[in-house]
Amino acid sequence: ITIQDGQGAPYFLDKLNVKFTTDFKIEKHRPPTRAETDELVRQSVAADAGELDVPFLSKRGVDTSVLAADDVGLWAPWYTLFRQQWMATVPASEHESFLHPVACVLVASGSEEDPVWALRSLQNHAAVHRVQTQSFSDGNMLFYYMLVHDGRDAGVLQAIDHKFDQVRRAFGQNSALLKINSSTDLIDTDAGDRGKISSIWTNSLATTQPLAAHPDAVYGGMLTMRDVAAIRDAVKQMMVRSVVPHMQYLIRVLSDQTANQRRGITGRLFSAGRRYFGTAAKATSTLVGADGDVYFRYDSPEAQMRKLADYSFMLKDFRFAQSVYQVARRDFQSEKAWRSYAGAQEMVGVCKLMLEVQATKAEFDGNFEDAVAVYLHKTHLPCPHLAIRATFIYYELLKHHGLYAFAPGALLRLPASLGALHAMACEQAAYAFLKHPHRPELRKFSFHAMLAGQGYQRADIGGLAHRCLRMVRQSLGASLYDPNGFEEAEKRDGHSAEASAERRPLTRSKWSAIDSYVNHELGTQCMAAQSYEQALQYFMALMDSDQISPKLQAKYLQELLQLYLERSDKAGAPELDASPHGRMELSVPAIDAQMIRVIMSPELEGEDGVLGWRHGGPAPERLAASGSGLCCSAGEDVAVLVVVKNPLTIGITLNSFTLDC
Repeated sequence: ITIQDGQGAPYFLDKLNVKFTTDFKIEKHRPPTRAETDELVRQSVAADAGELDVPFLSKRGVDTSVLAADDVGLWAPWYTLFRQQWMATVPASEHESFLHPVACVLVASGSEEDPVWALRSLQNHAAVHRVQTQSFSDGNMLFYYMLVHDGRDAGVLQAIDHKFDQVRRAFGQNSALLKINSSTDLIDTDAGDRGKISSIWTNSLATTQPLAAHPDAVYGGMLTMRDVAAIRDAVKQMMVRSVVPHMQYLIRVLSDQTANQRRGITGRLFSAGRRYFGTAAKATSTLVGADGDVYFRYDSPEAQMRKLADYSFMLKDFRFAQSVYQVARRDFQSEKAWRSYAGAQEMVGVCKLMLEVQATKAEFDGNFEDAVAVYLHKTHLPCPHLAIRATFIYYELLKHHGLYAFAPGALLRLPASLGALHAMACEQAAYAFLKHPHRPELRKFSFHAMLAGQGYQRADIGGLAHRCLRMVRQSLGASLYDPNGFEEAEKRDGHSAEASAERRPLTRSKWSAIDSYVNHELGTQCMAAQSYEQALQYFMALMDSDQISPKLQAKYLQELLQLYLERSDKAGAPELDASPHGRMELSVPAIDAQMIRVIMSPELEGEDGVLGWRHGGPAPERLAASGSGLCCSAGEDVAVLVVVKNPLTIGITLNSFTLDC
């Protein structure tokens, strides 16, 4: 449809989302508690989410091709589910016209004797009057009258056209006739068509309310493909012929009414004069809302300006909407209507990003930063649900434009008091660091993934906590690689890339404190899950570090002993170690194989009687350059010199030596 923008220039509106609701009311919204937020995050996480593979991490390192090609949403699908569910739960508010009704669809059955009387009765209903008075429509709501004919009522088929003519004469062009079917006798669709019909509702629910959607449920079981096409056509005709023209008409009227406020310095002088020298009636334009915050009456110039901007935004006239939001923002700030001010700030930033221009960070990031800060700290009651909504919208717009460099700062504005939601924000910030336009920032990824793991652990979401810490452990010593480079090396060396990666020694992380912390946390989580084999692997890694304080290493060694005892107590379970003596074998003490010496008969002096593993091999060799081979008789005494080193930071006692020959 071709419509006109705020300056009168025509533009093409190709797509418009429509939301239907059965009721509308504004209630005092209680901010969700931390426990409620944690539970909603927990519901969004699948049972096996902790085992989900991390596609960009492997034994080779970090695959840059996966980082460049994949969408961040694929790495953490629970974020998408949570975001969709959260956005669906944000209620209508008095400070904005979004989620407020634009039109009211009144539906009467074709079997009514007098459909005109039935529709007028619906229009005069108390519920409809309440919606008109409590919404931004302010008495200008569009009424659309629809007559629905049921296919099973074959007896009234001839009279339905006559009844619709009566409706059209009474209500004009804002009326429509919809013919659908609810009789099983008329259903002739096959199972494939029924699946397509049901998927229309299931796909919509999966997007708007993913936790409430039931994949096995069947929707529209009485409809045919012809009925679905008729419903779509009826909605399209309603939008094209009635709703969009009605919104355009209101935009023109509101634009004329608020022209003075939008005239730059003249408008500001007019607003200032009215504020300080106006009549007492001006004081009634601001009210206290259900949540205790200041807002404007729906018929006030400030509220009408917000409505003008919102309607222009809905019709995708973003440039004109931005200019109106900027003017309204000043009035909201001067009246200390902080929720209205934050909402206008948020929408200014959204308009800047929706215009798809190459804007610098200062042009839009400050709008969202200010909006989130006001939502959390300046309103009468904190509005974390609106701050979270603004953050999600900003993050999705940044992803759409590929501006991942700005995403971590936006996500980390959410306070840590939000619990699991803050952990989810840290996880998304970590992924954003990998999508940096110049080079993936692995250390920042590891640090924020560790913060996410800690947050998930405190929220009792162990699967995601384990996954985040596992990513940290893999990435600390990893390096970037290009799979094309591995393929070239494979052709050159004749070895597979996986085999080459296996032959390379593991790179130890220089972040010894974080490395030890991650290994300990992973080991503790595996112990709690009774995954003793993996727990032993993580605790054994702690025994190889010489950067741990003696107090901590003594604690880790005690926990390792406790792990071994718990595992050994399991009846019928295989032993943890491969020791032939059934003992736990540690790499303590460390023996220097190059310094082992075998000293033969005492009558041989100097190097002539000393053997060692100078070049490796199964048997020792004489260290002297000349001389014949040495041997010893049975029962003859020899001395073996073994140099040992303690890699731990705590003292150990060695006893009960045994030398196997």
